Amino acid sequence: MSWTIFGYDVFETIIELLVIWLSVFMAFRFLQGTRGDGVIRGLVIILFPLWLLQVLADWTGHFDRLDFFAEQFLTYVFILLIIIFQPELRQAAIRVSQSGVFARFRNMQSVGNTTISAIADASVFLSRNQFGGLIAIERENSTNDYVDGGQPLDAVVNAPLIKSIFWPNNPLHDLGCIVHGDRIVKASVQFPLADDSAMLPADLGSRHRAGVGLSMRCDALIIIISEQTGKISFADHGLLIPVERDDLELELLARLYPDSDTVSQDSTTSEKSSHVTGTEPVE
Repeated sequence: MSWTIFGYDVFETIIELLVIWLSVFMAFRFLQGTRGDGVIRGLVIILFPLWLLQVLADWTGHFDRLDFFAEQFLTYVFILLIIIFQPELRQAAIRVSQSGVFARFRNMQSVGNTTISAIADASVFLSRNQFGGLIAIERENSTNDYVDGGQPLDAVVNAPLIKSIFWPNNPLHDLGCIVHGDRIVKASVQFPLADDSAMLPADLGSRHRAGVGLSMRCDALIIIISEQTGKISFADHGLLIPVERDDLELELLARLYPDSDTVSQDSTTSEKSSHVTGTEPVE
């Protein structure tokens, strides 16, 4: 037995409203704090009067030309939304592909623990000496379509090599390097700068904007070492995330292998070593 109100099935209507509400809520939550947040607010202000105009035209049977204009505008506004939200839609697609549901279908590049340790060691060295650094670690997507130039290296990742690349006055130090698996494939690579939708603070330089810019276009994890402050940050899916030096290696493991228990094992080993040696981190 089904209940109806004004000819509509109550149970079916509740499910439809819940799905619509959930879709709108997730869209607003995803766009919150981005350029799309302001655009959505502006469109609501525009579309609401047009919707009222259509209701008025249907109710009175007049204003046919205005009703036609409103109907055509509402029809093509979805194409307009796709154009406006192209960066946000690309980021949403990347996030969905990186979710646990699709993890088994991903062709992730294997980055060994030795490589992660070498990258962390070199990054901490650069941070303590306030040498700028920009390291992109490829995951599923290649960075080739988004970067320019670069000096091919195809060398095994090791800490001394990374330190030497970003050593001041080294011809390769000024831009970024790309890690593919356990090898540094290129150095002195130009990354694309982030656009206004990233909403980065005005005091950040081109190194941070380049790191975030590349992370907005592909799923690479970018490590950014500030030359001015020595602070370390991740650029991941368009977000800039500060990282403590002592946590860098564990954070790398957590982001490169989010579904693995490697992090917990390494964390336990690290804690045991700390208790045995009784050493304190050096700043």
